[in-house]
Amino acid sequence: MNQNNKYNEMLYELFGALCNQTITSEQHQQLEEVLSSDADARLKYFNYLDLHLNLERMHDEQPVSDYEFQIQAPLVNASYTQAPPGQPVKTSTALWLLVSAACLVLVTGFLTFNLAPPAAPQISLDTPQSQPKPPSAAAVTQTAAVRFAEGSPFLKVGSPIVNCQEYAISAGQLQLIFTNGAEVILTGPAVFESQGPEHLAVRYGACSVYAPDGAEGFTVETPLSQVVDYGTRFSVNVSEAGNTDVQVIEGETDVQPVKFKSDSQIKSQRLTRGMAQRLTTNNGVVVDDIPFDQKQYVSQLPDRVVSYTTTVGPENRAEDLKCVTVQRGGKSYQYEVEDLIGIELTHYQGRSFLTRNDGIDPGTDGNPGTLRRHLLDDDRCLLTGVVNPGGSTSPLTAAPVMHEEEDPAHPNTPGMAIRFREPVVNGPGPDIVLFDLQVIVHSTTGDAFYATPLPFTEKSKTHLIQKFDIDLASPEAKPLEKFWLHIFNRKSGISSRSELETAKSNGGNWHVVGAKALATGINLSDLGIAEGETVEGLFIQDVQDDGDMIDPVFIGGLPPLKPARK
Repeated sequence: MNQNNKYNEMLYELFGALCNQTITSEQHQQLEEVLSSDADARLKYFNYLDLHLNLERMHDEQPVSDYEFQIQAPLVNASYTQAPPGQPVKTSTALWLLVSAACLVLVTGFLTFNLAPPAAPQISLDTPQSQPKPPSAAAVTQTAAVRFAEGSPFLKVGSPIVNCQEYAISAGQLQLIFTNGAEVILTGPAVFESQGPEHLAVRYGACSVYAPDGAEGFTVETPLSQVVDYGTRFSVNVSEAGNTDVQVIEGETDVQPVKFKSDSQIKSQRLTRGMAQRLTTNNGVVVDDIPFDQKQYVSQLPDRVVSYTTTVGPENRAEDLKCVTVQRGGKSYQYEVEDLIGIELTHYQGRSFLTRNDGIDPGTDGNPGTLRRHLLDDDRCLLTGVVNPGGSTSPLTAAPVMHEEEDPAHPNTPGMAIRFREPVVNGPGPDIVLFDLQVIVHSTTGDAFYATPLPFTEKSKTHLIQKFDIDLASPEAKPLEKFWLHIFNRKSGISSRSELETAKSNGGNWHVVGAKALATGINLSDLGIAEGETVEGLFIQDVQDDGDMIDPVFIGGLPPLKPARK
């Protein structure tokens, strides 16, 4: 195999890993570097995305026919239902032929790229049932707490940005990469539209642009201007009235005001590093210099839990955690679940626990080796946990009381405590990941909770966490398999870890309403821990702001980051 073949094989492996959501942090970084530096690779990437999008869309639109045969699908959508083993999946013969033909096109295209000079192949998937959408010139590379406005297309990592399609986000951030290598971060609320590989129209909102070598000429159009790049970093902020602020961080840009009148004398201006302008309307476009504000430029998305992967159960929904991707100090790291620092549940005062869909209660199964606390501290399942801990409306100001068996004279503190199997080091970004099971009709942002470092000291700081990095509305949140909820018979719940293992419950019931797995990162700096210092555990309390309580189903510490090589 020659070097060109190996390179193309590597490219398609990266493309497939991204679309299948199995891409590692190293692969993701490799893909970004390739797309930033290789124009031919970008063409292949966007044609691959177009094919992937059309295949998914055809699958969604095809009616069920009377023909049956078995399909091994390369992509698994968590909202689909997988047939039991041995049972054929119904679909149409036409769809099968289309998928086969599309795969043949992809293979043929791969060989063409290997044997012929690079070109931009036009892949056509016209069918009587549907027409392919216009080609894309950009794709989503990252999201952070994004919310899509009602009626706007839903985007996730890997989604192509279709030309001449308007998109609207009401909150959060999206990062895009264009075929010419330009990178854009949009901050909601924002309304935007791609008008080609070198042209982004921003109707409303803020965007930050990095145009590396080869992306010169990239243009951001606003209602009052066209901002043309000459190899630079700049930000554009558009108000609902169309007024536009332009800030140049590096390099040069031309700001070309819109001429509403043919005899307008207004001219374009060249802005260089540290310059800023505001364009407003007053019987025409008025251009004023404004103070430079570098904070308007967003260079990267915030540190956070980016995504996670799981095993899937009988209904193709999430079950056991496999790995989690976390951005720390501006870089993404992917951790296999085995690499995370495990925990031990040391205290619990609460109301209930969760088991898998078999409903088996470890406290009554006759096996002395299975304990209820192991539903949280000894497994990686996102359906099981020791949940609904007690809480407080105010943060801790003293060390919590945590007797193995409660002393009536000194009642235990409501909440739960964990001890890490080895100390967790405070490094850049998140140091701990917490997964929460959230019923789909409850708060979109997740249930707020307090986190306090243990052991409790004078320097300890209780941190309020009010929203999750991956919440119910996040594209990365995965629907969960069925589970059982077991509630302790006492209305007030139980008060100690000892009672957790012995108290009687209602026997458990299948939870009818579905749920998703939310995730958030906890930065030890927010808990008053200095960088490089460690914590042994955490005390967690619900905020008691509503009738719902936090449901931890997995908690793990992140391994310390290795010092950068000099």
